[in-house]
Amino acid sequence: MCQLEVGISDRDGYTVMRLRGELDLASVDRFEQTAGTTEIVYGPRMLVDLTELSFIDSVGLGALARLHRRLVRGGGALTVVVPPGKIDRIFHYSGLKQAMDIRQPPE
Repeated sequence: MCQLEVGISDRDGYTVMRLRGELDLASVDRFEQTAGTTEIVYGPRMLVDLTELSFIDSVGLGALARLHRRLVRGGGALTVVVPPGKIDRIFHYSGLKQAMDIRQPPE
C-alpha cells in the first residue's frame, strides 16, 4: 500500500510539492509520476517540502536526485525543504545536502 500523500500549490513562481508519509520503494512511482506531470504543467521551478515526511530510503533519495538533475538541465531549479532531525541527517550523510539546494523550514 502506498503511504505517500502529495499536495501541489504555487508559491512565488515555484510549484510546491508537499510530501506526507513515506518516500520509498513502495511510493516512488507515485512521486515520480506526480513530479513529471507537475513539471510539464507548471514548469521546471519546483520546491519539494519534506517537513511532513516520516521516512525516506535510498530509492526516494535517488528520485529526488534525478528530479534535481532533470530540472537543472531544463533550465529550472529544485529546492528541498528538510526539517531538522533524522531526514536532515539522511541528506547530510548521503552527500545530497551539499549537492542540492536544501533548506530548513521557516520557524
